[in-house]
Amino acid sequence: MATDSTDPSIPDKDPERDASKPLSEIPWGPAHPCFPHPNPHVPLSSPLHSTTRIIRIKRDWMIAGDLAPTFSNIYPEILEPWVSDADFRELVQNVNDRLIKAFHPSGWRAWFDAIMGLATGWVWEDLGFSAVKKGLRDTEEWIERWNGREGKMAAEGEADSAKVVPLRRTGYLSLDIQIPDPQVRFMESSASKPESKQESRPASPQKES
Repeated sequence: MATDSTDPSIPDKDPERDASKPLSEIPWGPAHPCFPHPNPHVPLSSPLHSTTRIIRIKRDWMIAGDLAPTFSNIYPEILEPWVSDADFRELVQNVNDRLIKAFHPSGWRAWFDAIMGLATGWVWEDLGFSAVKKGLRDTEEWIERWNGREGKMAAEGEADSAKVVPLRRTGYLSLDIQIPDPQVRFMESSASKPESKQESRPASPQKES
């Protein structure tokens, strides 16, 4: 029996443990890189809540440890209709590089910002003059440009596009990519392999709870 990918009974038991496994060995469920999550970034009343899903790119702690938020460059193949492997890696590489530069703790700018913050009663930070806040703004602006480029390419091809959710909405804990609902179903008899609605026999639409 096939159930919708938003089934809350599918547990996300240990994502950190699964992240270290080869992709083929990760069981199908919320911990799998290709799993389409419900979109929590739009209101429940929005049409996007039922027509879009989120592909969640997890943090990669091996790149910079806890010095900066960085994300895994493992390509979720479910993105293939909207984002190519090369575009995905360009996205992750640019975001990671910009965040590492923004959060660099030992450069001269970090010391300068600390001194200015102390001297101004942290008004320097509040006004957004610090390198960290400037770096985060630059990262978000780059993501907006990436979204605009992908949207333009999709429009030229008369197709829907993927969109990166602003990192501030995820608290830099994940890199969320919004895509049209791929209609992936969870098969109880084959938990390690998703089934696409387009590849299976036509079925009547199911309402999401």
